Amino acid sequence: MWSVKDLRLDLDSYRGRYTLFSVLVGMALVTFAYLGWNLVNSTSQKQIDNITARTVAAGVLVDAQMQLNRLENGLHRILNEPLKINLSQTEKSLHNLDQVLLDLVDSLQVLPSDEGALAEGLLEENLVLEREVQNLIDVRRDVESWFPAMNLMLEEMYPHNKGILSELQLLRQEVDLGFPLDQQVDAINEIATLQRLWMGITGELRLMVANQFGLFASNQDIEPQGRNDTINDFGEQFIVHVENLESYFDRNEQGFILYQSLLDIKSHYKSWMMNYQQVLQFMDKPTWRMDLHIVRETITPLLDRIRQRFSHIDLTLDTQSADGITQLTTTAKQLSLSILGMAMLGLLMLFLAFQFIKRNLLLPIGQTVAALKQEASGGLESNVPPNSGLREIQDLVDAFSDMRNQVHNRQRHLDHVAHHDALTQLPNRVLFHDRLEHALAIALRGDGLIGLMFLDLDRFKQVNDSLGHLAGDELLKQIAERLISLVRSSDTVARLSGDEFAILIEGISSREDMVPLAEKILHAVEQPVVVAGQELRISTSIGIAMAPFDDVSADYLIRDADTAMYEAKRHGRAAYRFFNDEMTQRATKGLKQEHKVRQAVEAGQFRYHFQPILESVSGRLLCYEALLRWHHPQRGILTPEHFLSVLDDTGLITTLFEPLLEEAILFQAEQDEVGDKVTISINLSARLLNDPVFCRNLLENLVAGKIAPRSLILEITEDTLTQELAEADQFLQQAKLLGVRIALDDFGTGQASLSHLRQFPFDLLKIDREFIHGVVADSNDASLVRAMIQLAHAFNIAVIAEGVENESQLSFLQQQDCDYIQGYLLGTPRHRLQPPESLQAALLFET
Repeated sequence: MWSVKDLRLDLDSYRGRYTLFSVLVGMALVTFAYLGWNLVNSTSQKQIDNITARTVAAGVLVDAQMQLNRLENGLHRILNEPLKINLSQTEKSLHNLDQVLLDLVDSLQVLPSDEGALAEGLLEENLVLEREVQNLIDVRRDVESWFPAMNLMLEEMYPHNKGILSELQLLRQEVDLGFPLDQQVDAINEIATLQRLWMGITGELRLMVANQFGLFASNQDIEPQGRNDTINDFGEQFIVHVENLESYFDRNEQGFILYQSLLDIKSHYKSWMMNYQQVLQFMDKPTWRMDLHIVRETITPLLDRIRQRFSHIDLTLDTQSADGITQLTTTAKQLSLSILGMAMLGLLMLFLAFQFIKRNLLLPIGQTVAALKQEASGGLESNVPPNSGLREIQDLVDAFSDMRNQVHNRQRHLDHVAHHDALTQLPNRVLFHDRLEHALAIALRGDGLIGLMFLDLDRFKQVNDSLGHLAGDELLKQIAERLISLVRSSDTVARLSGDEFAILIEGISSREDMVPLAEKILHAVEQPVVVAGQELRISTSIGIAMAPFDDVSADYLIRDADTAMYEAKRHGRAAYRFFNDEMTQRATKGLKQEHKVRQAVEAGQFRYHFQPILESVSGRLLCYEALLRWHHPQRGILTPEHFLSVLDDTGLITTLFEPLLEEAILFQAEQDEVGDKVTISINLSARLLNDPVFCRNLLENLVAGKIAPRSLILEITEDTLTQELAEADQFLQQAKLLGVRIALDDFGTGQASLSHLRQFPFDLLKIDREFIHGVVADSNDASLVRAMIQLAHAFNIAVIAEGVENESQLSFLQQQDCDYIQGYLLGTPRHRLQPPESLQAALLFET
């Protein structure tokens, strides 16, 4: 960084040299030379100093604006997630801003008084900003400071909540021990209702707080009122049921301990509701979240005022610099005229003196002024001023050259940032697209072929979800280094977005030249990667497109490689595929199929068909599995392999599930009317388990009693576990606590590990029909099924065998102690409006 002292001209030294020339031409020229040099000393020196000082101040101002922007970005990161690293980076940015502002004030104070006054009040406002930012950091470090209601909820409401649950449990124990059997049912039902209502009250409070933070609700103005109404409604029902239970105890003349428990429940409830009203008052205040209040009321206005000061300083410096350059040019012209007059009077000696001054003073100053103007207008290719024999002028030229180099270096850095990925330092999509277009232009002239590889890391999201984004970033950097090591220096490796990479290979002669590189990449990516002290293994799927065979447009060639990459994923991942026209046709066919499926969803053509699952020995009904079918108007009833992937990929499955659940509940109700209490087993895809809205709605339906938890079984496949492990685990654990049973479907056909049997709360394990089909004729299938049954029983998990189609299979499964069976031998899937089948299954077990 240059300074004013580096650019200041010591004109006294030059005055001595000029006087030496003046003596040689006679006493007649002394007076005139003295007056001319005073003109230079009184104008050029001051103007050059001012121009240099303004240039320095402008550079410091740019740094100050950058530091202010970094500070503001750090404050936004603190609001979103107050990690320790974010807090320390913000404090560092605040310190840097303070140092830069001190430099700015120093650089402005050397300017004339009207410009130096620009810095007044800047440091004072920065001190206020430091104090407010430190206050925000202190508040974000203490949860009770930025969310005052938290202390009330933990210290006051939680003990009352625990007290109510304890008293209800005590009532249940007393009823079980002290009531006659014929009187227990009504009392237990009332206690269970109280428990459900109380869980609904506390659950609604949790959702209200979460919605206040913007986690679930889309309309944060309407949602809290609705939650409050629900809590009040549940509360009224709660008191009514407490009074009902009290009346029941009066009629049956029960003991004192039951009355005391009811009184304690009322006391806890009253105190909890009073605290709840205080929480509502907290959340209605503008300071319900102090960090946002501090930013909105104090920090943001301070940042705006400082930016206004920066803008005013910038405008003033630009205006004064332009005036100074104009004045310096005028002075140079005046000096030329003076020297010309001296040359006419001084003959040869004066001419030599003029040449000396012109070469060492005028030319460097003039070109420096021109270069300054060109730099001010944004030009980066300005000419470098020539060297000067005068030390002072040469200092000016050198200082300007240093400034120019710094500006160019900064511009080159900005160009690099704009065209390279910040994490891996690889070319980004913009630069890659430019190089691809250049390579295509060369290829179209007949100078060889080019290959484009499109890479996507398989299951990279699982690394982010389990180890965090920092680990994911480190993994991406290591993968980028491996890719660079595998290609030539003339090839281009780029990161397009997320976990997507692209490689441009130039100068190849055939498609076969791409195969060895693709295999090397697959092998290199699959090697273990140590991240955060853990050894990870990951794979990649590669799509390859060739130009000019596949396309001659950069955008279309990237699209073709992307299509081929998805084809590789469709065939099991960790593979490469070359693009061909069939892929485009398949994509077109997929769009048509998606359109038909959307029309079918709108027309209500999807229905549940219900197939029974029976105990293998007694033949008693365990449940009905709800199997999704498409009632196609032309093709008849279609099974899921014709449409399920489209429903999952488009997200239509989430729209379709609500009416299907209503249909399953209606089927249960119809069976209840004829005296059969049935359980329904429903399949959940990975898309549903990854949808927080669906999970929340289903849990709310269970809590509200819309469907009894004990009458519901949720089935998930092995592949679901490997795709969304964290989300599935959380949802299944919550459903399990409510009483829902969990089944692992298609066991043995997916890629899940045995550790999932220990990690997830499975109640049932379903052996896929692929293994059941050959248990009689194939000893290998028989051994596999036998081992699966023993493994499941070792984990206390019941086993369901799918696809039982003949009595030989049934007999084998009974011998292996298989718990339940399902298949066409026992009953085909039927719509709820179809009549029930004959009693063939019952006759099988009777015989």
